[in-house]
Amino acid sequence: MRFILKCAAVAAVAGVAAAASLPAVAQQSKPEDLLILRQGLMQTLKSQWAPIAGFAAGKGELPADAAQRAENMVMVAKLAPIGWVKGTENLPKGETKPEAFGAKSAEFLEGWKTMAAESTKLAAAAKVGPDALKAQAAVTGKVCKACHEEFKQD
Repeated sequence: MRFILKCAAVAAVAGVAAAASLPAVAQQSKPEDLLILRQGLMQTLKSQWAPIAGFAAGKGELPADAAQRAENMVMVAKLAPIGWVKGTENLPKGETKPEAFGAKSAEFLEGWKTMAAESTKLAAAAKVGPDALKAQAAVTGKVCKACHEEFKQD
């Protein structure tokens, strides 16, 4: 578990550096590489969220590292926009609807800001206790679901 957290910390530091150079990353990366990047970010988000969501749904134990997982989710939500840039909307195996890159791009990016804000609240709730975590997990889960319903292709 410590190894995973160390890897997440290294990835977060690397991600902050990447986010600081967002325009350069977007201009220099191949669209296929950006798709791989965003798929990795989503997998990372899922790996942090799933144990918390499972606990909140009564399908698992309270993760001892729930607050850290939620903090990792904040970082991923802040980094995520680097993977969703114009030119990557029509790639094979891309699961995002094209409007996330065009007419509704501002709404899509706002969703990531909301995800970061709700994940920050999730981290705070995890420090309060199980009931607070469950309540905030319901709110955070709704943010995930709303974005998937609006922007993920079937």
